[in-house]
Amino acid sequence: MSDRIISSRPIFLATAVTVVLAAGGIGLTVGATGQNRGKTLSLFGLSLFDMSPVSMAVFGMVLTTVVLVLLFALVSFASRFDSNSVA
Repeated sequence: MSDRIISSRPIFLATAVTVVLAAGGIGLTVGATGQNRGKTLSLFGLSLFDMSPVSMAVFGMVLTTVVLVLLFALVSFASRFDSNSVA
C-alpha cells in the first residue's frame, strides 16, 4: 500500500452536482405534469412563486443545494473531532 492520501472532495462534488441536476429534472417533470399550474406555492403561509415547470425545477435545485451544503458542512465539522484522522 502507498501512503498517498487521496481527497474525496471531487467525488462529493460530482455526486452533489448529479443530485442537484436530478432534482431539477424531477422538479421540471412535476411542474410540467402537475394539475395546479398557475397557482401560487405557499410554504409556512408565505407565498413563494407561481407553479410552473421552470420555477419548480429551480425550487427543487435550490432546496437540494441548501440541504447538501448543510449536510457537507455538518460532516466537515464532525470530522474535526475524529481521533483516527489521517491528515
